[in-house]
Amino acid sequence: PIFISIGFRTKIPKKIYIGGLLGLLSVFIIIYPDLYNLPQQFYVGVLFATLGTVVTSIGDVFSAYNSKKNMNPIVANVIGMFSAVVFLVLYTLINGNDYQIPTEINFWVGLIYLSIFASFLAWLFYLKLINNIGASESGYMVAMFPAIGGIASVILGESQISINLVLGVILACIGAYLALRKPDAT
Repeated sequence: PIFISIGFRTKIPKKIYIGGLLGLLSVFIIIYPDLYNLPQQFYVGVLFATLGTVVTSIGDVFSAYNSKKNMNPIVANVIGMFSAVVFLVLYTLINGNDYQIPTEINFWVGLIYLSIFASFLAWLFYLKLINNIGASESGYMVAMFPAIGGIASVILGESQISINLVLGVILACIGAYLALRKPDAT
């Protein structure tokens, strides 16, 4: 929302910032029990997550711009994905890496899932969401990740239910509700 407000010179409602702060607080509450036992890689992960958030936010600005110009989201998605593939191919060629085509079926199933479902379709639906509810509100959906991640880690058996996890999930949901709720009609 901050980049969108700068890029389009618009004012973002306070409820978006309040919801975002609750989302950040939920992450802190979830990781608090492990705060003193975090490995060095955790801080590298936080750095990459922050960098990824900035890049995604810039992408949201471009997506909102494309939406305002009525650009077809499928065309925008194809251009973006194609550009990424060209960049990666050039990068690996410049670094002198060689290509080997894997023969394992698991690789191909995973590649198809990641490229079609987790990337192309997910981004397409996100672009449609920006079109329908606005860039600031759709950008806030990221604040639900702590809740989704917490619930998924319990279901997959990677985490145990704890008071911190429950409280963090509840805060993330409250933050999303506050940020995305429609104003009362008066």
